[in-house]
Amino acid sequence: MRRRPITVTAALGAAVVAATILTAPVALADDSVVEVPISFTVQNTNTTTVPCASDGAEYTVRGTLVAPAQAVESGGSVSLLLHAVTFDQDYWQFDGVEDYNVARQLAEEGHAIVAVDRLGYGASDHPAGLATCFGSEADVAHQMVDALRSGDYELDKAKAPAFDRVYLGGSSVGGMISNLTAAHYGNVDGVLNFSWGDFAASPYGVLEVADATRRCLLGGDPGAEPNYAVFAKDSIDTFYFNSAEQAVREAVPTPNADPCGQVLSLGPALTVDTAMLARIDVPVLVQFGDADAIFPPPAADLQAARYLGSPEVTKSIIADASHYPVLEANHAQVVDDVDAWLDARTG
Repeated sequence: MRRRPITVTAALGAAVVAATILTAPVALADDSVVEVPISFTVQNTNTTTVPCASDGAEYTVRGTLVAPAQAVESGGSVSLLLHAVTFDQDYWQFDGVEDYNVARQLAEEGHAIVAVDRLGYGASDHPAGLATCFGSEADVAHQMVDALRSGDYELDKAKAPAFDRVYLGGSSVGGMISNLTAAHYGNVDGVLNFSWGDFAASPYGVLEVADATRRCLLGGDPGAEPNYAVFAKDSIDTFYFNSAEQAVREAVPTPNADPCGQVLSLGPALTVDTAMLARIDVPVLVQFGDADAIFPPPAADLQAARYLGSPEVTKSIIADASHYPVLEANHAQVVDDVDAWLDARTG
């Protein structure tokens, strides 16, 4: 059951509080929530079985740690969340309309959340468009998971804690990356799959993949970085929304262009994900909207049934929600169901 919300510390005050609690033994109330810039030094290597190329270079992945002060100080459990195509970490921290910030709401419920910009997006480093792929994305995710366990990462003006338990989740292709990471490296305590359905894509989804592939083969979108292209460029409303309020539709940021190396590696990554899904041996949460234009029903049922190695698979279906339930009318259920799932494993 979801607990009563707790007032969030103002952004500037939160950063000061975070730096203080992590560098000095100061007692604070359990309800203090902090938001601190976080960064990971990673190698863009591909040690998965997904046959795709990456440049192997060193890059920085940047994001935000949003967590209760005491949870950060104790270093208990943390959830690393990956965004989908066209988005960045702001998907999990959407402040365009009040009460849509998933990371902050989960932190208010007692959970430590790390939301990052994947390579090629937002504040993170941008490799050349063909220098990264979904195999390397899974490798990079596994490096971040290991870093969260060891404390080998950077927090702005603060000591980086080592977390005992790390959960990995992602929206859409972020869910596929989470699957690939868990199946290949076995270093996560649970997987949260937000709307990734492997082989259950709709005709609309297939056509949009084909269109993004075509533009990538031509060098990417005009005006974007070379070999970067926006997925669903001409049908964003269909891709993003079903029951979303008009204020949300107007406030959602302009879509990011996606690295073409990722788009072009989707087929091989999907094939490997499908083959290796049964190797995931940790609890899984599968959350889908029932009005998803990319993976419509019964995609959630089909995907959940294929985690054959998991000791427990939980399904969460968000009514009237698109491929991105966080943006939709019933967005509060996203937080409620994730909160309950994490509570059952971390409480």
